Amino acid sequence: MDAPVLDMLSRYRKHGGERWHTPGHKGVTPVHGEFLDWANDITEIEDMHATPNPVELSERLMASAYGADRTWYSVQGATLPVMAGILAAFPFGSTLLIDRAIHRSVLGALIIGAYKVRWLYPDFIGAGLPLPLKNFPSDLSGVDGVVLTRPTYDGLAAPLTEIVQAAHQQGLIVVVDEAHGSHWQGPHYPASALAIGADLVAHGVHKNEASLTQTGLLHLKGHRVSASAVERWWRVLQTTSPSYLLLGALDRLQWERRQPERCQTWDSLAVRARDLWIQCAQSRIALLQPWAAARHWEVDPARLTIMGQGLRVAQVLAPVGAVEKVTAHSCTLILSPQQSLAPLASALARLPDTHDPKALRVLSYPRLKAAMGVREAFEKPGHWVPLAHAAGEVAHDPLVPYPPGIPAAMPGELLTPELTQWLSEWVQEAAGTLQGIKRLDGQLCVWVVRS
Repeated sequence: MDAPVLDMLSRYRKHGGERWHTPGHKGVTPVHGEFLDWANDITEIEDMHATPNPVELSERLMASAYGADRTWYSVQGATLPVMAGILAAFPFGSTLLIDRAIHRSVLGALIIGAYKVRWLYPDFIGAGLPLPLKNFPSDLSGVDGVVLTRPTYDGLAAPLTEIVQAAHQQGLIVVVDEAHGSHWQGPHYPASALAIGADLVAHGVHKNEASLTQTGLLHLKGHRVSASAVERWWRVLQTTSPSYLLLGALDRLQWERRQPERCQTWDSLAVRARDLWIQCAQSRIALLQPWAAARHWEVDPARLTIMGQGLRVAQVLAPVGAVEKVTAHSCTLILSPQQSLAPLASALARLPDTHDPKALRVLSYPRLKAAMGVREAFEKPGHWVPLAHAAGEVAHDPLVPYPPGIPAAMPGELLTPELTQWLSEWVQEAAGTLQGIKRLDGQLCVWVVRS
């Protein structure tokens, strides 16, 4: 059978090995996973015409499990919750204070809502990974709302309590993209933005939980955003044919999250992960997470980021398992409670010393000047120019190294020589892709605003 996607999946499964990547189920059918049957892939049936219907009843149980007032099920990952949350919270044209290390899903909302933006710039390290926000402005005059991303792709988080309180004191709504933090619960993990008091929180549950890819959640807490506004945008943006296999995965997850032993399994993972940190330190393997914890960041022990030549690290680990994210100077793994860490510990013992002082050097986030707004640039005509000659041009589309999916340049921003050089090097050195760049006639080209 000529089926390239199925062939790819077959090759991957035959290789076997550990899965240190999303989704969180790691290819193992979870408890009460018998719903994963093609016979359950249905469209709306009679039960769905009840009020409340089974999905709404399940959403109520999920909201209770998370301590939310309302929860909505997404079969479009965290992208739908992020976009619907922002559009429901803020009128079109509002000025928003936004963490620069956003996922590109935030950009979709900025384009639709024609929002104006004041950026909050985190620091980053020499390996090219962003750090959590450190300085939050005390003066929020002229700002209509706040959008934050927490944690980073590598599981680092800033304490949010003071930030949320400061915003609320000035009458501002806080939306948090917590896509990578849906599993946080208990003393070994950062507190969820929901517990801290954020108004809307988006989760991509498939990233760590035993749930299918494309399952996500949006939680509402408090009275600052109306549920009817969320539902209005949910109807606009969601698919009209949701997969009941995905909805079933979310229903199973709400049951799991309410079981007493759930917390114990995640606590056990945290303890085992920290033991692994000690082993790596003894072997002079540089890890991002203990480095960040020593500097008082909140750290997710379900992430393990090895500093060093990312491709080389991934190659050493490849006989044992597949990793989540590779950059030129780092390699990130996602760990799960149902996994033994012994194969990983054994593989890490074969790594050479990865210490590189430059990789963990803290740097200031590069700041590009905006020549026009995001929506304005998106609506203008564009054309391709060679990346080598793109300095001084205005980005038409976002330039997004993937992973992690954080735009290096936003539509409307002026490209600098430093950025174009870095993007060129990233394409050559990294294992991922760079969205917004294509190769034409042997040259890397970028889509810019036609002047």
